[in-house]
Amino acid sequence: MSEIFVAGADFSGAKTIPNDTWLAVGHLTSVGLEITSLTHVGAHKLAHELNETKFLVAVGLDFPFSLPFEFLNYMAEQIRRGPFEEWEEVAETLAFMTFDQFLTLTQDFKLEPKRTADKAVTKPALSPLHRGNPSMVQMTFHGIRMLTSLNPKQFFVIPFQNQIPFGCAVMETYPRETLFSLGLPDTGYKGKDSDKSLETRKEIIKQLSKIRNKKIAGIEKCPQISWGKFTEKQMTENDHALDAVISCYSTAIWQTAKEFFKDPYASDDANVLVEGWIYSPSLLQTSLQK
Repeated sequence: MSEIFVAGADFSGAKTIPNDTWLAVGHLTSVGLEITSLTHVGAHKLAHELNETKFLVAVGLDFPFSLPFEFLNYMAEQIRRGPFEEWEEVAETLAFMTFDQFLTLTQDFKLEPKRTADKAVTKPALSPLHRGNPSMVQMTFHGIRMLTSLNPKQFFVIPFQNQIPFGCAVMETYPRETLFSLGLPDTGYKGKDSDKSLETRKEIIKQLSKIRNKKIAGIEKCPQISWGKFTEKQMTENDHALDAVISCYSTAIWQTAKEFFKDPYASDDANVLVEGWIYSPSLLQTSLQK
């Protein structure tokens, strides 16, 4: 198990280059998860960095991988094609569409329905079509397009695609749900200029470093996490950097203890095979000891 790496990214759809997309990579061993790098890559370089990272077995990305079924039906009608039956059809359509075209479709649709996955988590998840603050429309569009630029011989996107030999699983993560599942503060840590958010990030980092001490049944199955001083400084100063590490840790838990993750195929909703699924260790919540 010495050469197993997992990764996590907090993705931004902002036009700024580089925008606030951060990538965390960790070495996963029987001892635990060591964060080996935390980089401000920007969305424009994320696919390249992932394609170039060796020994990756799983990566968690914090953005919606697809769109609500109601909107997909609407989009299919508007572009005069049959219903979307596979996620690959959705991704390919967005890959050949401009953002302005997509934005017009979302504005004309007007509604902001949630996916089955958005409603399956404990902490409220925004619709991928949410146009308020934060806007999810731009992030969703550019995130899905980014997925199409990953090496298909190296990566498979779950739950849509089948596992490939020696490949790397790509999953949608939700840092807030992961924090809640681990009994950590899941609100109030966003923002760089607030003393309160800074103190909350410090508290999250402190508790995360001692996560195995939490009174949660099954926590011993989750890897202990460690990092260097510079990485801790980055997480303390930037909430996007912290979210990238949380996504990486959530991915590490999935790699070592899949029983804490809800099964998309058990949702009794075939739409998840086109809408996608959120992978967070939500089943740890039922073990929280008050």
